[in-house]
Amino acid sequence: MPAMLKQNGRTNREDSPMETETVRARAGGIFQPFKVRNFNLLFSGQTVSIIGDALYAVALPWLILNNGGNAQDLGVVLTAYGIPRAGSMLLGGWLSDRLRPRRLMLIADIIRALLMGILAALALWGHPTVLQLCAIAVPLGVLGGAFMPASMAIAPDILNNEDLQASNALIFSSMQGANLVGSALAGVVVAAFSAGAALAIDAATFIVSAVSLAMMRTTHRPTRNKREEGASREVPLVDSQEQINFWHFLRTSRLIQVTLLVFTMIGLCSGGLMEVALPTLVHGPMHGNASGYGLILAGWGAGALAGSILAGTLGKLKHKGILMLVDGMITAAAIAFLPNWGVPGAVILMLIGGIAGSGINVLLFTAVQLNIPRHLMGRVMGLLMFSSFGMYPLSVALAGVLSNQFGPTILFPFGGLLIALVMLFGMTQRALREL
Repeated sequence: MPAMLKQNGRTNREDSPMETETVRARAGGIFQPFKVRNFNLLFSGQTVSIIGDALYAVALPWLILNNGGNAQDLGVVLTAYGIPRAGSMLLGGWLSDRLRPRRLMLIADIIRALLMGILAALALWGHPTVLQLCAIAVPLGVLGGAFMPASMAIAPDILNNEDLQASNALIFSSMQGANLVGSALAGVVVAAFSAGAALAIDAATFIVSAVSLAMMRTTHRPTRNKREEGASREVPLVDSQEQINFWHFLRTSRLIQVTLLVFTMIGLCSGGLMEVALPTLVHGPMHGNASGYGLILAGWGAGALAGSILAGTLGKLKHKGILMLVDGMITAAAIAFLPNWGVPGAVILMLIGGIAGSGINVLLFTAVQLNIPRHLMGRVMGLLMFSSFGMYPLSVALAGVLSNQFGPTILFPFGGLLIALVMLFGMTQRALREL
């Protein structure tokens, strides 16, 4: 575990083998991270913020579609958000390593609260045009992209390695639980009040997140001891961690290389399917409303909540790579068949896909975090986030055009097939297969 100066009662001395096993046994519990004050603040603030994100995800499509817009207009606004978000992820990773993740996240949340408040005001007191929505979407995308790698790098900055899988399980569980609550709440708020009311609530959640980050105590960045260096099979053993530079690490880590490819292909499918094709499918062929769309998203959230908790208990399970790749095939099948049985069937399939998809998130992110040198954490996370969300502008733009030309239904089996193919490729890669 990291050599930390009296962090949670530990000192910077070398642990004996017996003490190491004791620490590992104690840290194996999924609730162990809650003993760390900074994690409690991070967990609570981000949970509230993600509820706001779920409100935004439902409110924005309905704001556009109910004001005379169509799928292509929605794709344009999401592209205006997605391009700067993708472009700022690499910069966000670099800033995270320089400023520390907490500081960068705090700055991003404060500014996003202001921007979301402006968007809510436009929605409440008028009919914002596509140009106005794009003018707000661009800076929101920049800040969202900078925030993302910092949010993935902060857990190793405040917790020991032995607690990372439990931490990831709890964080992903909170994300999905918040999405579950937020998606269900969003349908009610939009239907009973307006999209503007949902956006105003989202602005308030950014303030809550900023306050929780401001209350966190500054910690010393953990460094690896000799035992941790030996535990990382992907990173070459060197006399000093600082001798591993960014490009050398990328050239020598097969795990990171394969993960970049997997993230890229999943990112190409997920954004357009979930944020353009799905609301268009519900609004059109399924003859649903905002509540139905919210229920489908809630199905994913419920499944992912259960799956994340389950994945957090698998710390000693062997062959995690095989399990993760099988989960990917299940997720692909759920997406492919989603349009076939109306809103109720879509809810069930999203529930199944959420359970499987959360296993990929928890297991893969834990493996990646344990194999990234601490001083490169932000930059590598930024690159991984860029490989996924960098496809978002292309994904939503294509989904908007293809949905208008051919209808949204056909996009789901093709998306599921592409995800299945990348999972089959992953099964051929030893770095993933033997996790």
